[in-house]
Amino acid sequence: MVVAVIVTIIVILALVLGLYFGLHNRNSSIPSSPKSSASPSSSPSAAPSSSPSPSGSSNPPATLLASAPASSFPAIQESFVSFAVEFYFFPDFSGNSASPNRFSDNLLNNIGNISGTKPYIRVGGNTQDLAIYDAALPVATQATHTDGHPGDISIGPSFFEGYGSFPGSKFIHGFNLKNATNSVTGWESLIDEASVACKALDGKLVWWEYGNEPDVYPRPPSTWNTSTYVDDWHNGTAAIQQQLSSSCPDMSTGSQYGFVGPSLLGTSELPPVQLFKSGLNDNGEVKQYTMHHYMGGATDSATLQASLMNHTAVTTKLASILSEMSNLNTPSLINPTSTAQNSIPFTLDEANSLLNGAPAGLDLLSVFGSALWTVDYMLYCASIGLSRVHMQQGTGFLYNSWQPVAVPAKSISINTSPPYYGNVAVAVMLGDLTKAIPQIVNVALPGMGDYASAYAAYANGTSLVRIAVVDLREYNATSGTPRPSNNYTFVLPASLSISDGSEVVVQRLMAAGSDVNTGITWDGWSYAYELNNGQPVRMTNVTTGEKVVVSGGQVSVNMVQSSAAILSFT
Repeated sequence: MVVAVIVTIIVILALVLGLYFGLHNRNSSIPSSPKSSASPSSSPSAAPSSSPSPSGSSNPPATLLASAPASSFPAIQESFVSFAVEFYFFPDFSGNSASPNRFSDNLLNNIGNISGTKPYIRVGGNTQDLAIYDAALPVATQATHTDGHPGDISIGPSFFEGYGSFPGSKFIHGFNLKNATNSVTGWESLIDEASVACKALDGKLVWWEYGNEPDVYPRPPSTWNTSTYVDDWHNGTAAIQQQLSSSCPDMSTGSQYGFVGPSLLGTSELPPVQLFKSGLNDNGEVKQYTMHHYMGGATDSATLQASLMNHTAVTTKLASILSEMSNLNTPSLINPTSTAQNSIPFTLDEANSLLNGAPAGLDLLSVFGSALWTVDYMLYCASIGLSRVHMQQGTGFLYNSWQPVAVPAKSISINTSPPYYGNVAVAVMLGDLTKAIPQIVNVALPGMGDYASAYAAYANGTSLVRIAVVDLREYNATSGTPRPSNNYTFVLPASLSISDGSEVVVQRLMAAGSDVNTGITWDGWSYAYELNNGQPVRMTNVTTGEKVVVSGGQVSVNMVQSSAAILSFT
């Protein structure tokens, strides 16, 4: 009897001590708890409440720099978060004067309200080099189709009505170089199109573009090389300028006239340095150097974790872009007419994740994991000196930020796709670019390897304003297992003058898992088409208004797997 009592007492003591230490360890893992939370919502589109558990593991702290390193590349530009719409599909995204696509415009406005200017839209791609202008065509586009891909494209006058659908937006319009250089019909189309396009784009033009990925034109090297390309470029741009001087004289000279280019896919067939040595920009009309980039093709070996939710994959794949920029970043080479000896901005005017859809039976592109990749990819682009990134879009493309029209044949409905939420988060990280241009620094995270990334934004290069953290560890909502979390801690250099006790605002990019394509929120906001046509709707079942406190010269945030957060110091 006495033994039984003693055993009972020991068990009770063990339970009490276990509860005490469990609670103690739970609370000591974070510097502060959320300041407020929202009430649940019954909306089926709302993200399930998945606030991070404070019981996650911790990695060694990451030490932030006192200031951003000096960069030799031009600064981030307004509308860093921009889009590229495949030429043939532009009317789907824009609509026309009688029926503009308000859904697309609402989504552009959301980002514009954050960035200070709406995203720029590059209208181009492979189909710009297939398009012939037909003044008598009663519809915007007409084409033959092979295996679902448009070919032998004609565009009519109503195509250009789309440039009026997004008030306040600016555009890059792509002309057809491929056909203009090998047929009389193509050359005549170029001249006619320039006259119509300039009138539609008066006051809305960023720059023109002449040709898409000329390095992969199916032409033999004997007739298509550095020399012939540069000659054809100058012949075509001169003809465009001459037509502008007649139809839109204000757009034919000075600050209103210029091109982006050369919009190459690679560097081997038409080496960029040789293009500029051969005089590509001897007349100063190339205002921005443009490149195209994708993470790769959607092969059977592609996986969400290895191909997209992987920081090392991002940095490795963009190494060629950084090398190309470095080789060209000499003002006397790339911008020889500049009296101030300034370089020109480097931009990706077409970029996205995996080409050619997705591996059979897998959706890697229109799921939340792709939104997390978008944040990591675009912020890394900003950190290496790219001035702007245009994320490629097209009707029915799986990596779209939104689907502008329904595609019944592909069982695709109008929707706001996961990558759009990543675009919004990047815009928040950069802030209002009309007021201040930040420098973005890639922050090393000890112990996380491929599966997390962090970035610091410095105003004027010296004042830390925000930190972005992306947890790239794949967690599937269908796994049926508890969702692990992790503490991310950052050491704040004393020179930053961020005192202990300072409150830091936390905003989160959340969903139930990396494999879902609905129920996604940014800081509790949904941009779902079905809720309010893409305009923001506050979801009441998601924690918002969080703050953490600087303690011991450090700031920490707890995050569940497959999520992102931005910490704001102002």
